[in-house]
Amino acid sequence: MQYHTVPIPEGSAFVRLDLEPVFSDTPVGIRDITIGDAGQFLTSVFKRNLYSFQQGVITVVIGILFVIAGVTGQIVMKFTGIDFISFGITCIMVGYIGFNDTLLLQILTGRPDIIRVSEYMCLALISFPMLSFFSSITGEPHSKLLSGMLALCLVNFLSQVVLTLSGLSDYYYLVYVSQIIIFACLLIAVVIIVKAIRLGRIKPALLRSVTWGLGGCILGAVIDMLRFYFLQSYGSLTFTRIGVLLFTAFMGIYLYRDHIDSLKKKEQESAVFASEISEAFAKVIDMKDRYTNGHSERVAKYTAMIAKEMGYDTETVEKYYRIGLLHDVGKVGIPNAVLNKPGKLTEEEYDEIKTHTLKGNEILKDISIVPELAVGALSHHERHDGKGYPYGLSGDDIPQVARIIAVADAFDAMYSDRQYRKRMDFEKVISIIREVSGSQLNPEVVDAFLRLVDKGVIKAIEAKET
Repeated sequence: MQYHTVPIPEGSAFVRLDLEPVFSDTPVGIRDITIGDAGQFLTSVFKRNLYSFQQGVITVVIGILFVIAGVTGQIVMKFTGIDFISFGITCIMVGYIGFNDTLLLQILTGRPDIIRVSEYMCLALISFPMLSFFSSITGEPHSKLLSGMLALCLVNFLSQVVLTLSGLSDYYYLVYVSQIIIFACLLIAVVIIVKAIRLGRIKPALLRSVTWGLGGCILGAVIDMLRFYFLQSYGSLTFTRIGVLLFTAFMGIYLYRDHIDSLKKKEQESAVFASEISEAFAKVIDMKDRYTNGHSERVAKYTAMIAKEMGYDTETVEKYYRIGLLHDVGKVGIPNAVLNKPGKLTEEEYDEIKTHTLKGNEILKDISIVPELAVGALSHHERHDGKGYPYGLSGDDIPQVARIIAVADAFDAMYSDRQYRKRMDFEKVISIIREVSGSQLNPEVVDAFLRLVDKGVIKAIEAKET
């Protein structure tokens, strides 16, 4: 047994040993290497390789998260049309292949042979999940194309195993085959994305994210290939990993914005649906009470005008409009004989009419999308002086939307045609509203109403027709 001490200059990046056998028929080999200062060696290895190791770990973790999202979020995958599982597997493979840059995993596991071989296997198979992901974002299955890529990856994988085990070649010398397939996969991805663009099957925001991300991946892969062939980087994937991280960042930004946009769209659809349902229900109410046809819609319109004049935001104005539409919904529970009686109501019949506020509250109280719907139906006949119904609330105890509806309701009740009477004179109606401000109606709301009158927003019907 012979021992040789070889001094390694400080700062050396690598050591190259050129060995020649003593006898021509004796194979060259090194049985063991002893490191004089193992602690210093490991410290040096960690310092040199920690950044690359961290890059690989981050990429693997991101891939695992995307796989989990894909497995547990099938609804999200179906909605977005993006194959998170394939993207996650691709990230995991890229991150794991990147460990080829570093000795840390090999030292920590003590099995560099297994680590390196498994990395080469990932390199041979990565093109399939990569192409599967790009196929998913185009909105087309591309089943034949994916089947062909899977077959090509498996042939590459099996060929490398057979050639290595037979001693005809080695995984290291077959890396270029996997690299060519990966490069071809990226070119195919570009082609199918361009085709999807021409057919209008890809969202513009997704297209921008994919274009920048794919460009970063291709540039990183090309740089790493050049480093492999011309700078002896020995399979380093530093720039490819950076490209994948950039791609992941672009996709994350897209998914976040797409999620926000979808929430806004659903919110808008819900608002439109709620408004349409409210308008339909208001028509049902007015059809039941033939003396007040169109009353609910007019009260809702006046309510929205007053709310806007009082400085409420657009969302609140729209909400108050819907509440105004359904303020009389309780009338559906009033018998037709009472509701449509042509003559004067008896005291019992008037008490029956007044229960429409309680009935309306009962109908609307469980609607969670606009909780204040029930409030408007319940309290719009409360008076500022506390002499209203059903509970005799006064002043600020009356909900704000009910105070506004009360003014709108009072105005329309006096200034609209009924089958048993014509509408009152506009100026007379305005005069009455001024008189009851502070007693029947809330002064602040009345002031806003009168400002609308002064501005000509609310005016006599005759003035509209001229």
